[in-house]
Amino acid sequence: MISKVLLGFFSIFVLFHVNSVYGLEELPVITIDFVSGDTIDLDKNPQMIRADIQIDNYDPQHGYHFMEISRISDGEIIKNTEILPKIIDDNLWGVQILHYLQPGDVEANIVGDYVLRIFSEYGPSEAVATFAIIESSKPPVVTQNATQELEITEEEIEIDEEIELLEIENTEEIESKIPTWVHDIFVWYAEETISETELLSAIEYLISQEILNVD
Repeated sequence: MISKVLLGFFSIFVLFHVNSVYGLEELPVITIDFVSGDTIDLDKNPQMIRADIQIDNYDPQHGYHFMEISRISDGEIIKNTEILPKIIDDNLWGVQILHYLQPGDVEANIVGDYVLRIFSEYGPSEAVATFAIIESSKPPVVTQNATQELEITEEEIEIDEEIELLEIENTEEIESKIPTWVHDIFVWYAEETISETELLSAIEYLISQEILNVD
């Protein structure tokens, strides 16, 4: 009787060892699907990236999952935050994430290419996708050759500045004090598609812009 029990334990051990060595267990597969497109245009709204994240063969033992955004040009990490995937079907989990630009970010030179990385705390798999931040009102400078740039007259610059000023004035008359992306943040939080951190960031923005007064 004892020998049969020992043989059973030995069989279980061998099976576990074989699965570990030869990788018979299905590894998690993370996919990234951009809902809003893979480009943020600083001249348009909303200025954010939205993406659907799905994790096939999800394993809770792999720990928390995170979203990391870094700039390709210098490798600087712009954002690193936890995401909260939820069960969709059996071993399939998913969550919708977003990355929006703070109004102050637009003043900096942030035009360029970026990497969105999704990874788990202890798991073996990760996924990456790229997106771009552009400014469509300022196309690349046209050059006649490698050393000579196209000249722009002072009169043309003054005309452009007047047009931009009129566009800003018209926008201020039409737009609400609360930006569209802030409205969306509260809706997505109610739908439990974003984390509490994103909601708090939106509230902090309203307070910093004196749209929301807190005693």
